[in-house]
Amino acid sequence: MHGGAPSALIGTLASSGVGEGELLARVQVDLERPVPLTPLVGTVERRQVSNRIAHLDVQLATEDGERVVGARALAMRTTEVVAANPAPPDAERPESFPLMIWDALYPPGQVTFLRDATEHRIVRGGYGVAEPSAAWLRLVVPVVEGEVSGGLAELLGIADFGSPLSIGGSVRKGLALINADVNVTVSREPIGPWFRLEASSRVGPGGVGVVVAQVHDGGGPLGVITQSQIVQRYQGPTTAS
Repeated sequence: MHGGAPSALIGTLASSGVGEGELLARVQVDLERPVPLTPLVGTVERRQVSNRIAHLDVQLATEDGERVVGARALAMRTTEVVAANPAPPDAERPESFPLMIWDALYPPGQVTFLRDATEHRIVRGGYGVAEPSAAWLRLVVPVVEGEVSGGLAELLGIADFGSPLSIGGSVRKGLALINADVNVTVSREPIGPWFRLEASSRVGPGGVGVVVAQVHDGGGPLGVITQSQIVQRYQGPTTAS
């Protein structure tokens, strides 16, 4: 399945291990194996490092015990401080930008995370466009049926799109990028459901790429997403890049 779905579930699991007055300041998700469209078993282990810092080890495994996604989250105890230069909320509204339509790529009736679980509104550039790109994104389905999704889970659900937003002209036709991880670092609680990603990438001569996406939400600047990529030859249609 798309990396956004298990990442969102990781966010939900990690949030369950946070104590009162703590912030999950960083979540590193390692996409270790292709995640099947089957029931998954999630576990969370908390290790207290100091009075103000704890590490959460989270994993998703198949019912037969095969680990497919691993994650580590950093929980930090917060204190009341006044920022020297508080950032104003973003005046930009997601609804002001065109909705990305995917029907040409995914025929009606074919359920896909990209089209059916998320909404994309392109601010600048776009997917596969050779320029730095930005977009507002949100989940349009709950992470867990019947439960309200938390802001961190919603952010992790769309964080993986920083990679395709960043590709642009960084790789030539006939090559594809595989994401090995998703790393989200924030300075406060995410405010969902909308998040603005402004992404760029660089690919080194050894075929390893890095993505950096600046993240805003309705409250203003929020944090950053980074991803590591592996470049390989694309086995699909020759028109793709």
